[in-house]
Order: sequence, then structure tokens, then C-alpha cells
Amino acid sequence: MRATINFEVDVDRVQEIMTALVLQEVVPLHNAIELIEGVKPQQLHAGLASALENIHGVTRQLEQYRDMVASFEKARFETLLPQPSRGVGENMLQTPQSAHHIKQFEEFLEKINEGAPDDSEPEEG
Repeated sequence: MRATINFEVDVDRVQEIMTALVLQEVVPLHNAIELIEGVKPQQLHAGLASALENIHGVTRQLEQYRDMVASFEKARFETLLPQPSRGVGENMLQTPQSAHHIKQFEEFLEKINEGAPDDSEPEEG
């Protein structure tokens, strides 16, 4: 059975906690070694299968831990300081293309406000 654990922890303790989790994987590795050391010749296949199952489980778990640590490191190095906010209009006018689109939109709104007839529907008469 597998479970997903989700919790918050102080950033300064992430490495310490991840190290503790990684070290817990030593137990199933020792179990795999003990299975191999204690296997009887008549039970070699079953013993190897069980040991490999333990080793594969540890490998999958350690890969997850490796990915988590890499993710923490990446997040730590990519953290950006908040930038001062700017007005929406100021942001939109930063490029000439944006200004062009705003002008087109304003012209469209003016046509609507002037009550321009809709060309899509024929007039009845």
C-alpha cells in the first residue's frame, strides 16, 4: 500500500528532513541483504524475487526523493523578488503592438456607442 503525505515545513529544515527520509530506505535494503544471505538453495528463486522487490521499491522511493530535492533546489535558486506593480494601462502600452490593439478596441467601442447598424442581420421592411 502506498500513501501520499503532504505537509509544510520550514525551508531551513528541508534538507534535514529529506536526509531522514532517505536514511529510512536503509531498512528495506538491509532486509533485502538478509533475504539473500539467508536463502536456502531450494528457495533461491523466491528469495531473490523477494529481495529484488525490496530493492526495486527502494529504488523507486529514492528516485522520488531525488526529484523532490532537485525541485526544492530549483525553487530555491529561481525564487524571484516581488516586483513593484504597475498600472494596467502602463503595462499594456509597453509595446507598439499593444497600443495598436488598444486603439482598434477603442474604435470598435466607438462604433457600438454610435449605434452603427449591424451588418449581419438584414432589415425587415
